[in-house]
Amino acid sequence: MDAVVKEKIEKILYGEIRYTSANLAFNMMISKMQKRLKANSVDMETCMKEMEEFLAKYPIVAKVDLANIAAL
Repeated sequence: MDAVVKEKIEKILYGEIRYTSANLAFNMMISKMQKRLKANSVDMETCMKEMEEFLAKYPIVAKVDLANIAAL
């Protein structure tokens, strides 16, 4: 994941940018990370690691959604 996409994902997780995926599982992952960040139960580094693990499991989701996020 490149630095631009990573920065935009961080903004999505903090709620600064709104993004909705066509993939329900990715939307659920974003919501989960947003809730965990708001509750201060995890830090951004932990969220990004979990997000990268999710995207590594599902490369097709990663390909489509990361391209869409980069275009934001």
